[in-house]
Amino acid sequence: MPEISRNKKWGLSPVLLLHHSAMRALALLLALFLSFPVAAQAPAPASGKARVEALLRERPDDPALWFYLARYDALAGDAKACVDALGKVDALGDGFLPSRGIGFEKVWNDRAFQAMLAKLGSRLPRLDYAPTVFELQDRGLLPEGIAFDAPSNTFFVGSVAEHKIVRIDASRQVSDFASGVGLDAVLGVAVDSPRRHLYAVSTSFVSEPGKKPYRNAIFQFDLVTGRLLHRFDIPQAVQLNDVAIASGGRIYTTDTETGAVFEVSEKAEPRVVLAAGRVRGSNGIAASPDGKRLYVAHATGIVTIDLVTGEAKPLAAPPRANVAAIDGLYQWQGMLIGVENVTNPGRVIAMALSSDGLAIEKVTTLLSHHHAALAEPTTGAIAPDGFYLLAATGLSHLRDDGTIDDPANIPRPLVVRVLLPR
Repeated sequence: MPEISRNKKWGLSPVLLLHHSAMRALALLLALFLSFPVAAQAPAPASGKARVEALLRERPDDPALWFYLARYDALAGDAKACVDALGKVDALGDGFLPSRGIGFEKVWNDRAFQAMLAKLGSRLPRLDYAPTVFELQDRGLLPEGIAFDAPSNTFFVGSVAEHKIVRIDASRQVSDFASGVGLDAVLGVAVDSPRRHLYAVSTSFVSEPGKKPYRNAIFQFDLVTGRLLHRFDIPQAVQLNDVAIASGGRIYTTDTETGAVFEVSEKAEPRVVLAAGRVRGSNGIAASPDGKRLYVAHATGIVTIDLVTGEAKPLAAPPRANVAAIDGLYQWQGMLIGVENVTNPGRVIAMALSSDGLAIEKVTTLLSHHHAALAEPTTGAIAPDGFYLLAATGLSHLRDDGTIDDPANIPRPLVVRVLLPR
């Protein structure tokens, strides 16, 4: 894949990939190209499909683009075209599998589609061991982000619907950590254990009322007391999504709607690390151990950003490997750990990096969609004994107006422990 330049846009705009009706069904299933409902801004399906087709003329061997094209065909009810596109996915990539709830409803019962679905699924490994760590009772929480503090053996989970952060302590007691301090929907959360800080993404973009005007900020809390220490407003952002802490306590965040990446600091205004439009659908973000590089997941892959030079370029991946549409992204012992939830119903993958950190040498599935508890998995947290995945979120039950659809059918928020490679 060529290097990124200011004139080339890799990946896809969130609003170009789903027709509004499919967006509403997904609501907050935060993958790289997927955004929150944008009724007034979303183009007609044909224009989105045309965008995918244009990118395919440039990159005909990209299985992620063929997957997105298949979904557009499914949204239009064209089963034959959908199956043909999935045939290209089958020929070019592994790890892709349509799910009924993300746009394939109209073609789901078609015989040829079911045959292709079986073919794609037959090559996916079954890794469904991940014991439940805890289950929260509040079905209306609708969590998206989770973080872990090792010194206190405490988890922190952010709520999209209730605009707060809850704490789950070592004895698994649940209490409010931060609420009533001006938070909007809470997405990504990250813990800076050495400095005893917690950072949380707050955005008003999740509902139509919140778009008048947009509010996007990073909130900094005292990890022990929950006291709000600082609010970093980013007025140029549209929909902040995830947050990462680099060495030295530097804070970075992604804007899924524009693709931009920002650094925030108490000493200066927000700094643009990656300009809007250079990639599409920036979401999961992780920093290299030396703090010199960021990894940013987007619609069709991952880019690296050199924090010294500002250079951004695609992270090379092995042939056929699916590293598209990663939601949560984390650095761990020379690997990247990623959570996928759109090009696959849900899986956790480990991506072994080259010694220079500029290429993925191997992709390994750690948890597959076969796990019975997976229901819109989003993000996770790395702990000494594994990767703690926010496996059930219920995010698709959030309506455009910010209310919750059918609370009785929302799964209880669930966290499972995924074993990491040794």
